[in-house]
Amino acid sequence: MENGTKRPRRPVKAKANGMWKKVRYAIVILFALVLVQQVYTIYSLHQEKQQLEQQLQELKKENESLSEQRKLLEDDKHIEGVAREELGLVKPGEVPYVR
Repeated sequence: MENGTKRPRRPVKAKANGMWKKVRYAIVILFALVLVQQVYTIYSLHQEKQQLEQQLQELKKENESLSEQRKLLEDDKHIEGVAREELGLVKPGEVPYVR
């Protein structure tokens, strides 16, 4: 200083306490960031799960519909009906007529 006196030094302990406060704050901030990331990940997975469950329900309905169609396609009476209606086919000896 100007009159030759030395400036009083801060004790080493006070500097260490300040450093530990900064370290604790950094750890708390890091923990908060990790927590926010985990919450976001859980939210995203929950949204994806809901979408997949909805898709599963739609696919189950489609599967049921296709199973019913398959059963119809295996039924001889249904095949005969389609052949008569859509293709105009007749059995031997029958007389075809046009509607």
